[in-house]
Amino acid sequence: MLNEVLRALQSEEIVSGGELARTMGVTRAAVWKQVTLLRERGFNIETVGRQGYHLISCPDLLMEPLIEHDLGTVWAGQRVICYDSVDSTNRVLKKLASEGAEHGTLVLADEQTGGRGRRGRGWLTPKGTSIAMSLLLRPDMHPSRVPILSLGTSVAIAKGINAVTGLPVRIKWPNDIICNGKKLCGILLEMDANEEHVEYVVAGAGINVHLTEIPEEIQATATSLDIECGRPVSRIEIIRAVLRAAEETEQMIREGRLMETYLALSATLGRPVSVQGVRESFTGIAESIREDGTLAVRTDAGELREVMAGDVSVRGLMGYV
Repeated sequence: MLNEVLRALQSEEIVSGGELARTMGVTRAAVWKQVTLLRERGFNIETVGRQGYHLISCPDLLMEPLIEHDLGTVWAGQRVICYDSVDSTNRVLKKLASEGAEHGTLVLADEQTGGRGRRGRGWLTPKGTSIAMSLLLRPDMHPSRVPILSLGTSVAIAKGINAVTGLPVRIKWPNDIICNGKKLCGILLEMDANEEHVEYVVAGAGINVHLTEIPEEIQATATSLDIECGRPVSRIEIIRAVLRAAEETEQMIREGRLMETYLALSATLGRPVSVQGVRESFTGIAESIREDGTLAVRTDAGELREVMAGDVSVRGLMGYV
């Protein structure tokens, strides 16, 4: 009921409490109670004489109506599900996908307690500070083509962040989003597929937004949107921009144009890197990136080596990038 009242208030007009009560089939007192709850959550709602309620401003809360209102997408985020806290948005969305959730379903959490990054690393999302999001994709493609969706997800997030903040964000291979040499966002894609067909892909991302104090152990490598912008950044606007960009990147993939954009955003190409694998490590220059996600590195000895994201960690020789 709270979301229904909020959706009505988002009309940007004065909403009659009596009319809203009739439409929803409840009492005016029930409507007033929901308005009170919204005010307690930080919504600035004006009572206009005997006319009704007028929504003045909204807090930066992860609520379905705030994301859906005038979103303008065809499929991305047409169904949004928000949680106060989950262990992992990817895990929640994989369950929904197995139950038939549609392409473009978005799961968000204000707090994530058991998220994972690449190579099994933990990714925690403290309450109210970040964006923990997972988007369901049901692509009509062979499993061997899925790596391009990982590249596409990184492009969508980079474009979405830039659209809202203007920050010069880049992509550290394979799909970390960085700004000024520090990590803003980690991405993890998980899929269900057989030998011939992809059933679904869950594209998960954790974006640092309101973190103003970075833990000492990662201060040299991590940052947040608020830190980089020097002001609070709206999580809602970032999510909406990323969803719109996701539809753009899907079109790029379909038309074979994604790699041009990905390579233009790359912070890895042409740079000296250290490749750290389980059995061996080596250094060289990042020379090219292919659609299958492979990074080609010209080693210090002049040999061209190809590495895959799931097998190695790549760091800059002079820092994170």
